[in-house]
Amino acid sequence: MSIEDLAAYLGDSKRTIYKYIASGDCPPYMRISAKNIKFDRADVDAWLEAKKVQPGPGGRRMSSSDLVDSANCLLSKTLRGAKLPWTARAQAVLEEAQKEAREGGAGLFGSEHILFGIMSVKECLGATILGNLGVTPSKLSGRYEKLTRPFEKVAGEPKLSAEIDKVIQCAGEQAARWGHEYVGAEHLLAGILLAGKGLGFEILTSLDVTLEKVRGETAKLVVCRPVPGQ
Repeated sequence: MSIEDLAAYLGDSKRTIYKYIASGDCPPYMRISAKNIKFDRADVDAWLEAKKVQPGPGGRRMSSSDLVDSANCLLSKTLRGAKLPWTARAQAVLEEAQKEAREGGAGLFGSEHILFGIMSVKECLGATILGNLGVTPSKLSGRYEKLTRPFEKVAGEPKLSAEIDKVIQCAGEQAARWGHEYVGAEHLLAGILLAGKGLGFEILTSLDVTLEKVRGETAKLVVCRPVPGQ
C-alpha cells in the first residue's frame, strides 16, 4: 500500500499519514526512497487491531486469535519499525497464557498469566531459567494464591490489562539490548521484571527472582552481545 492507499484505507489525508510516520505511531513500513514508502496490509490491520478500544472499564477486549498480532504490532512500534519475530516457543507461551486466563475465568489478562504460560511451555528457555533459579510450578501456584484475592470468575475472553503493553515493550527492548534477532520466552520473563509492576512482578520478587539473576542465567544459556549505546 502506498501513502495514498493508506490514507484512503484509513479515511485520513496524506498529511496525517506523514504525521503518523514522523511521530513513530504508524504501521511498519518499507522506505524505498524518501517519497516512496510502502505498507503491508497485514501490518496495517494488526496496527489497527492494537488500537481497538472496548467500551467499559478495565482494559481492552482481546479475541482468541489477536494476542500475538497485537504483540507483533507493539514490538514494531517499540523498536521503531525493526521486525523481531517471536520464536515458536514464545508464541506458545502467549497462547498458553491466554488459555490460562480464559479457563481461570480472569476478567483481566495480566503478567501473572504470562508467567504461568512460561512455566507451561517446559521446553522454552524462560522455564529453564526459572527452574535454575529454584522456581517450580507448585511454588508459583502457591505464591499466586497467597497474593491473589478471591474474584468472581467471568466467561469469555479476558481484557488486556494495562501492564501487558509494558511487558511486551520491555521484552522487545531486552532482546534488542542483547543483540538478539528474535523475541523469546526469556525476553518475556525479563520483560515482566523490567516492567516493575503487576502481579507477575510481585510473584517473581516474592520468590527472590530478580532481573539481575534472570539476565545472569540467560547469559549462561545463550550468547548475549550488549549493543553499544543501549
